[in-house]
Amino acid sequence: MHWQTKEERLALLEKLVAIPSISRTKEEKEVTGFLYKECMKLEYFQKHPDFLKSRHFEDNSSYFSALSKRTGQKKTVILISHFDVVGVDDFGSQQDIAFNISKMTEFYRNNRKLLSSHAQKEIQDGDWAFGRGTMDMKAGLVVEMGLLEKATLGEWDGNILLITVSDEEVGSKGMLHAVEEIKQLKETHDLEYVLCLNTESSFKENPYDQNKYLYTGTIGKLMPSFYFRGKETHVGEPFSGLNSTFMCSILTNELELSADFQEEVEGEKTPVLTNLMMRDLKQHYNVQTPVSSVSLFNLLYMEESLAVITNKLLTKTNNIAEQIMTLYKQRADKVGVQTIPFKVQVFTWEELYKKVAHKIGIDKANSLINQIIEEQAERDEREVSLHIVHTLSDVIDSESPMIILYFSPPFYPAVSSRKNQLVKDLSMSVKTYAKENHQITLKSRCFFQGLSDLSYVSLSDDKMEPLTNNMPLFGKGYDIPFETIKTFDFPVMNIGGYGCDPHQKTERLELDFSFQILPELIEELLKELFE
Repeated sequence: MHWQTKEERLALLEKLVAIPSISRTKEEKEVTGFLYKECMKLEYFQKHPDFLKSRHFEDNSSYFSALSKRTGQKKTVILISHFDVVGVDDFGSQQDIAFNISKMTEFYRNNRKLLSSHAQKEIQDGDWAFGRGTMDMKAGLVVEMGLLEKATLGEWDGNILLITVSDEEVGSKGMLHAVEEIKQLKETHDLEYVLCLNTESSFKENPYDQNKYLYTGTIGKLMPSFYFRGKETHVGEPFSGLNSTFMCSILTNELELSADFQEEVEGEKTPVLTNLMMRDLKQHYNVQTPVSSVSLFNLLYMEESLAVITNKLLTKTNNIAEQIMTLYKQRADKVGVQTIPFKVQVFTWEELYKKVAHKIGIDKANSLINQIIEEQAERDEREVSLHIVHTLSDVIDSESPMIILYFSPPFYPAVSSRKNQLVKDLSMSVKTYAKENHQITLKSRCFFQGLSDLSYVSLSDDKMEPLTNNMPLFGKGYDIPFETIKTFDFPVMNIGGYGCDPHQKTERLELDFSFQILPELIEELLKELFE
């Protein structure tokens, strides 16, 4: 046995963390090779090496899959995880030991005053491991490797498919490729997927939260983006034009921290809307007011449809356009200046594209978009999207100021299995087992709020057009295999370790629950599922 005790799991975690697999770096690619070698230590895979697969793609993403198959059995549980981590710039002088668990743990045990008083007490009372990737989420991968090992030894009368991917922290490209692997393996081996289980660690709901959670879904994410086209003027005559930053600031002020898009399901609420980028598009200084600006928001959702969300955004934008004109007039009147007559027009990306296609033809419109994508190939997907909208807004040559609503990548569909009877039964069984055997009250939550790759194994809303029709890059470099995902018909769950401070220099994992109790809970879940 290789990964069944707390000590064995910690040893594997130390090896995994030692690989500095920051998203979209060359080191990220090293993990799949490492996992292949580790799995080849198991007698089962020595006999069935074709059940292991390590794949790398031109977009620098990758995934690793391992299938443990019982003869004559179709029932299969998918275990998913990710092996990429965020960067370590925040570690400061400890950057050189950020991926060394023993040294990072020793550092904080010797420098406890660098931690909050609550954190000091936690590490005094428990067994903790510090380091980038300990909590998020290489510990989950370690637990899954132990489960895979037991499956190869015939622990359960069913199959286990382990899928671990790159790029979850950026754009989930690894998982988007792995979706096709999940489909192919189902067809090749005649598998019946009955559950997809993720092992992301529990996220604290407040800094002092010590609860352990079981999630029956994962929150969704949209990035509504707003492009503003004003009317330029000299700074000496500000009311002879309309400053795009004035427009942008009014909309951003209206939407930032607004509860208008907050959603509540069974007492759980989404975080409010917040801004991720706001700026004008001037390339250099001059005394002309900025003609164009942009504002991007993070919108998290649970069960509201994309059509409803898009309509709410459009209604809000039209109302804000009226506010812009009203405030502009009020301020001009206050200083006794006569304003130019104008109306702020509001378009969606779909409407803008149709206007451009009508003016220059569909072929020329698509050619222009493809040219931009090719020229901007090395740039961020959000920047490419913005450049497309900016360029096409020039084509319609409108004198009127405008706001264009569009969506930027990435998109994470919300997924929920809270009403699934199997998930209800499994959740109750695991919670009862945790209480009776470990005196732990495992709390249920409908949605994991940290975002996860569970978004790409099920669809709660199959009408994607409000998003895809208004995302300039969709189908042109940014793709989600919706048609494949629609063929999946299995519920999802997430139950993971306990840790603190993901994406911070004090990231850490509590070992007793994560490497002793958690594996036992999942084993109990699998036992019931495969009975």
